[in-house]
Amino acid sequence: VICLSSSGSTFFFSLRGRLHTSEALVLKTSDIGDAARFCILLTESSGRLAVCAKGVRKLSSKWGSAIQSFQHIRVDLAEHSSGMYLRSAECLSSFSSIRTDVRRFTLASKGAELLMHFLHDTEPSPSIFSLAREYFEECDQQLNTLLFPTFQMMFLKELGLLPMYQRDDSPFSAYLNSDEPLGQRSKMLLSSEDQRKAQKLCDELLQDHLSFPLKSSKLAAFSASS
Repeated sequence: VICLSSSGSTFFFSLRGRLHTSEALVLKTSDIGDAARFCILLTESSGRLAVCAKGVRKLSSKWGSAIQSFQHIRVDLAEHSSGMYLRSAECLSSFSSIRTDVRRFTLASKGAELLMHFLHDTEPSPSIFSLAREYFEECDQQLNTLLFPTFQMMFLKELGLLPMYQRDDSPFSAYLNSDEPLGQRSKMLLSSEDQRKAQKLCDELLQDHLSFPLKSSKLAAFSASS
């Protein structure tokens, strides 16, 4: 067996295919067959990956609890001609509050859908991975009106899709041009009017790059009316 290191991950070559170890965020899961689960992962070193987790829904599975949406995990993946398969998984952060609160779940779903739309398979971006991990951490810990708009702007900036904004002395300008981390930036004190402006700006930016609205926005509208 030959071991190589590439972009911080470990690769093993064997007769059973290439093995890949990485930290990952679970963006989406779908149950298939009797015991398998199909997953969309955002990995730290290989970007977005589609993975089949065989047998994880069996009661005897060691890894079933780790393969749930929005969890931060470490995975061993086997790459075969038919795709990527899960070999093992370890939960690093469960972000359990997201799956027990509809408002937190909605926020996380919107972020995951945004990531899945703009990111493509095997395009690594450690900075986007770190931003997404911080976003799920914040969804788990707080409910903040500015969290998703702030994540949108920071994510689009990472992709080179965020325009430059003129600086002035207003709080809104300070927010738009802030270099603070996601958690601190989303807690900046803005008036209700400025918060609405931030959301409107983000909606307009998405309309420029998406041909359809986010599906999770319907869930957000439903939870807001509940």
